[in-house]
Amino acid sequence: MGPDKIVISAKCSDVQDLIAVYRMLAGRCCYALHLGLTEAGMGSKGIVSSAAGLAVLLQEGIGDTIRISLTPEPQGDRTREVTVAQELLQSMGLRAFAPTVVACPGCGRTTSTLFQQMAKTIQNHVRQRQGAWRQAYPGFETLHLAVMGCIVNGPGESKYADIGISLPGTGELPAAPVYVEGQKKATLRGDNITQQFLDMVEDYVARRWGGKHE
Repeated sequence: MGPDKIVISAKCSDVQDLIAVYRMLAGRCCYALHLGLTEAGMGSKGIVSSAAGLAVLLQEGIGDTIRISLTPEPQGDRTREVTVAQELLQSMGLRAFAPTVVACPGCGRTTSTLFQQMAKTIQNHVRQRQGAWRQAYPGFETLHLAVMGCIVNGPGESKYADIGISLPGTGELPAAPVYVEGQKKATLRGDNITQQFLDMVEDYVARRWGGKHE
């Protein structure tokens, strides 16, 4: 049997053991390696442990396939494992499965309610539109959005995104600059800033990926 017909998976439930064993295997064989932390646990514990081990190995170029092994909550959805695996690969820049929405954590400078509501609305909009975008706009998965809460960090982060908005923070003027590919394109005002920004996102996706049909 040729090496292209064999995949090795090592059963490890400790992060440091996982890293050590797969480093050893990568140095001693040329077979494909399937990475996964066995019995990682439930909820955030399982996610953090899996990411801590797999990220180290993936960064070193070790691993050909991955599995996130989570204990589901009662009546929980097992597809959570797939979502976490995708998010891990995307956060490391190895694969793109869905647009990325970057949002600041909020602090004393932000008007938390508006900022949090807008970030959630935009994230939900992106998820709801993925099916239609996938059909119409091949490559849209690499879209990078930024929703920032004040003038201190907002413009900088927004400029690094494909399209980003910096909301007015506490004591700031009621205006929200929007940056597209590093350039300021508009300043939004009023009670419907969220919808105005979503309209700009839709326009950007259509212009950037609308002609990429095979």
